[in-house]
Amino acid sequence: MSNDMSHHIKIYRNVFLGLLILTVFTVGASYIHFDKEWLGVALGLAIACAKGYLVASYFMHLNDEKRFIYLTLLITIACFLVLFLMPTLWHNNTLKSPSNIPIQNGEVYKNYDKSTKSGGKY
Repeated sequence: MSNDMSHHIKIYRNVFLGLLILTVFTVGASYIHFDKEWLGVALGLAIACAKGYLVASYFMHLNDEKRFIYLTLLITIACFLVLFLMPTLWHNNTLKSPSNIPIQNGEVYKNYDKSTKSGGKY
């Protein structure tokens, strides 16, 4: 076996051990009761991001790729965050939600009546 091959095997073994340890941390974190729910979510997401980085960088060989791949990844994350935050911004009325709610065949609710189950006149 060449020295180059043993180097790759060592890297993959270390990544596997890292993923195994992070999986143990994930299971252990699920048994911890946090006073604030967002702390548990943040810890779980941090562990998941670390595991995702290991898988993407070594198993998918993105560690040796050019900057264009990382730029594409950052643009994808930015678009995801915008789409993820749009309903929150609509709920807080930071963005104006549409006044007409489409139903079918181009018809829209014009006057929404909360007293009837059918949604009022359209």
